[in-house]
Amino acid sequence: MNNYIPDRGDIVWLDFEPTKGREIGKYRPALILSSKQYAKKTGMVICSPISTSIRGGLTEVKIDGMDKPSVVASAIVNTLSFKDRKAKLIAKADKRVIDEVLSKLLPLLGV
Repeated sequence: MNNYIPDRGDIVWLDFEPTKGREIGKYRPALILSSKQYAKKTGMVICSPISTSIRGGLTEVKIDGMDKPSVVASAIVNTLSFKDRKAKLIAKADKRVIDEVLSKLLPLLGV
C-alpha cells in the first residue's frame, strides 16, 4: 500500500487523462503547488504539468533534473486526486522553481 502524501515542491508522475480540448494529458510529471496538509485533508493536490514541449512561452519555467529538457507549464493549474491519478514521487524541485512558478501564476490570478 502506498502511503505517499505529496507536498509543495514535489515532482510526481500523475495521470492527466481524460482531457478535453487543448488540455495537457497523458501520464506525465507535475510540480505540486499545494501543501502536504491540503493533500492529507482533501486527498487532492494542486499542480502544474511538466512538459518537454518547450515553446518559449512567458509562463514556462525551466526545471532541471528531468530526463529531457523540460518546463513547468505554470499557467496550467489542475486540482487532482493524487491517489486516483496514481501519484508517484520522482524528485523535489529547487525552491527557485517553485518561487518562479508562483511569481508567474499569481499575476494571472490578479494577485
